[in-house]
Amino acid sequence: MMPALSDITDWIRSHREEIIRDLFQLVRIPSVSDPASAVKPFGRPCRDALEQMYLYAARDGYHARDWAHTVGQVCFSENPDAPSVGIWCHLDVVPVPDPEHWVYPPFQGTEVGGRYLIGRGIQDNKMPAAAVLHVMNCLRELGWKPKKSWSLYLGTSEENGMDDVRWFSRHCPCPDLSLVPDTGFPVCVAQRGCQILRYTAPLPLPGGESLSFRCGSNVSVTPESVTACFSSGPTLKAEGHGYHVYKADGDNAVLHMLERLTEACPSSAAALRAIAWLLSSEEAMGIFFRDEESGPLKAKPTRMSWHHGEVAVDVYCVLPVSCDPDETLKKARASARERGIECRRVSMRPPCFFRRDHPLVDLLTDVYRNVTGDQAEPFVMTGGNYASLLPNALGFGPGMPGREFPGHIFPQGHGDYHQCDESEDWEHIVKFMQVYAMAILKLDGLDDRTFFGLEA
Repeated sequence: MMPALSDITDWIRSHREEIIRDLFQLVRIPSVSDPASAVKPFGRPCRDALEQMYLYAARDGYHARDWAHTVGQVCFSENPDAPSVGIWCHLDVVPVPDPEHWVYPPFQGTEVGGRYLIGRGIQDNKMPAAAVLHVMNCLRELGWKPKKSWSLYLGTSEENGMDDVRWFSRHCPCPDLSLVPDTGFPVCVAQRGCQILRYTAPLPLPGGESLSFRCGSNVSVTPESVTACFSSGPTLKAEGHGYHVYKADGDNAVLHMLERLTEACPSSAAALRAIAWLLSSEEAMGIFFRDEESGPLKAKPTRMSWHHGEVAVDVYCVLPVSCDPDETLKKARASARERGIECRRVSMRPPCFFRRDHPLVDLLTDVYRNVTGDQAEPFVMTGGNYASLLPNALGFGPGMPGREFPGHIFPQGHGDYHQCDESEDWEHIVKFMQVYAMAILKLDGLDDRTFFGLEA
């Protein structure tokens, strides 16, 4: 028997207190991933968050598996003769460097106005973890008997490079299909990739002199300013516009700083002008590329450093979904070498793409539209999540229209993911749970040929 949406909605609203209680308990754990911690792999708080989810699983009658304290798995049903579906959430959160800027405590869990739930990680990504657990409780109590194997997977280092899932995908069995509720609805069918290229050029300084730079902390965002500090005292500053690289314009503080350095270091002016010209455009770097599905390759310098007589500039590249990162690197090195500049790759996340015409894309899109009334289309995203590193993976929620941050509760720039006073709306949680419940029911009822996309 397939439970009705009205029964699912009634169950969710009647269990409001338990859902919020479990979510707030997770929020109270300051689970910032810390690979340098003595408690491996990512620190004691990340282990605590996993163990809290294992306690929930045991309480609700599910079996949990711990994969080297790196990824947790809550097994809702196991049928070795049927396809397996994993729902992937992450329990780690971004740091809180400025707790004094929060109106509400970051690691407590606060409800305001009977609707807004506030705390670090409450939106990104602890809400989906707690909500999916309760969705499974809901369906079970309403009489649903799963045919496929269903699990909730819980990562612990998504915000710090996704080394958790990189490790898991190399060493552990991945599900046949993965849904990742760490993006928007209805379906994220593709993710642009990214790579960081580091360009270096000679910048020797007089004996004993050294140089340091202050730039933005986010390598994917062009800095609003760059400050160069010489050990002998002089300080240079360059201004620009701060945007994510994919939306950045030509007013770049790093390029302006290279121009300033040609005046301060005239003996290295030729090398500095060479690297500034090289990094002025994707065409100059030799890596211009675009495709119809996801647009142009975007590459902008975002960070600077100086070591042992060389200046280094990091360029963040957003890669279209059909772009080959290795070929891009090869072209970048060739163009740099022509000007006497060295180029190497610092990191890379490949693009990923799921067929738009796959029946699962249609199914999930229809479920979302039927539940919410929103007629949004499947989309391509620039950011990255676990779906880029897992086989047969789709981004599926929780973002959707309607999230608000009322001014009497949230100061300007507060309330959204990664911001101060990060929040989630209870009504948004209800919709998310409705969509996931109906999606689980629809997916579970598919025959295997349709599930694997062998027939439209």
